Amino acid sequence: MNRILVVDGQEWVTDLISRLLTTSGYEVMTSESGNNALAKLEMFRPDLVLLDLELPDMSGYDVCKRIKQNPDTQYIMVLCTTSLETGEMSMRVAQMGADDYAEKNIDPALLLLKIKSLLRVKNLSDQLKQKFAELEEKNNILEFQMRMGQQVQRSLMPNLDIQFNDMRISSRYMPAMDIGGDFYNLVKVDNECVGVLIGDVSGHGISAALLTAMFNSMVINHAKAYLSPDLLLYQINSEYCRVFESSQNIAYASIFYAVVDTVKRRIYYSNAGGALPLLVRYSTGMVIELDASGMPIGMDDAPVYEYKSVQYSSGDVLFLHTDGLSDTFFKDQPEEFTKRVNEILLSAEGSSPDEIAEAMLAEFYNLNPSPSEKYMLDDVTIIVCGL
Repeated sequence: MNRILVVDGQEWVTDLISRLLTTSGYEVMTSESGNNALAKLEMFRPDLVLLDLELPDMSGYDVCKRIKQNPDTQYIMVLCTTSLETGEMSMRVAQMGADDYAEKNIDPALLLLKIKSLLRVKNLSDQLKQKFAELEEKNNILEFQMRMGQQVQRSLMPNLDIQFNDMRISSRYMPAMDIGGDFYNLVKVDNECVGVLIGDVSGHGISAALLTAMFNSMVINHAKAYLSPDLLLYQINSEYCRVFESSQNIAYASIFYAVVDTVKRRIYYSNAGGALPLLVRYSTGMVIELDASGMPIGMDDAPVYEYKSVQYSSGDVLFLHTDGLSDTFFKDQPEEFTKRVNEILLSAEGSSPDEIAEAMLAEFYNLNPSPSEKYMLDDVTIIVCGL
């Protein structure tokens, strides 16, 4: 039931209007002065105030202004009544913030029609405010979950700067949003070999982040059982397809996985649709793409992953990245991107993996994207292995 506060300096008028409104199904309270009306606002919380502009203690204009300027009462509808007949009334009513006005001698049926119309607007406004409050609460919950997800994801994938035998490894991870779809890991296979993983799940947000954790877990669980990278990728693909066999909206993942044997100085690798890593041989001044064919994870339930190996020498560098690295400046110029990457790598002879990673970010990554640019960009991950 809608509530209406009737404010008029003449008691017989408030009684008459009160009976009319009560009969029409409204809950009514009356007041004969401006100060009393403002006090009753706090207690009664009406949906509409029927306000006479000629009050004994203060102007109805001032009462209306105080109602509309108070954040707690500004959304209460105000219908002013006056015995004055002037063409300026509508302008004066608008200036003080009232929602409508009516002459005191208005037909009761027309007055009820005005009241009903204003209350319809008030009810719609209340519904919108309620929906907005619910949406804001959901957004706050989502933001909290995103922050927690970001902390968890970063704890699982910290920036690396570690030593494994003669191999120095450095990494950088920059999600486009709070949490992203790139993932990477190092897995100690034995005292001589380490597995290097880098991947990219399609999409952003919480669902992509959950999948990154899933793929990381799969690699950790199976790396020692499936020493050959092609068999490991096949096993991951099989498990992933089984989990989502009934899903119509499956995401895909591009993964490159290599096992680096630091004693034999050999890299064994397979690729499931990931960006091609680069092996820099400073002794010959060459940059070699480690190409190996294979479908992204989740795209085929029986894929074939090519298995390859390559020899390296002391001082060489293995550079891995996700395709987000080229998105900021070279999204449609892959040849130019590869050319510039090769130039940076060849000029970095003697630099540490950490220095090479920083040089790449300085060249290719926009460190201060706007919110709209973040939405359009992809996540960026870099791994540099000094061999």
